[in-house]
Amino acid sequence: MDILIPQNWTPKEIDRANTKRVEFRRNPYTSGSANLDNMIALNKAVILCPAHTRKFSPKKARYSVHPDKGMRRVHGLCDVCNERGLSNLFICEKDAQEELKKVERFNRAREYGHLYQG
Repeated sequence: MDILIPQNWTPKEIDRANTKRVEFRRNPYTSGSANLDNMIALNKAVILCPAHTRKFSPKKARYSVHPDKGMRRVHGLCDVCNERGLSNLFICEKDAQEELKKVERFNRAREYGHLYQG
């Protein structure tokens, strides 16, 4: 039994989706550190296992840990060794500043709601 789902995608949208998919696919012919360098050049978020976190210099790469305390440690695949487990999430500094503003706005709204509960 086949289930058909109608999808109204234009050829341009299909090409765009294929391009995005290739952007995040690992190249089997390059090393994990080359993949990490590519992600840093593209300002993508980086997930690193504890072993590779010790070797990574966030200041040199202009990266920082995620400002939200709940997002600093995530379950995922390391971008270097592809090992699954509890890892550290690093984001580009400009993205970190935007995320920090979001966290501060949320905390301010939560504090305001706590003070003026009626």
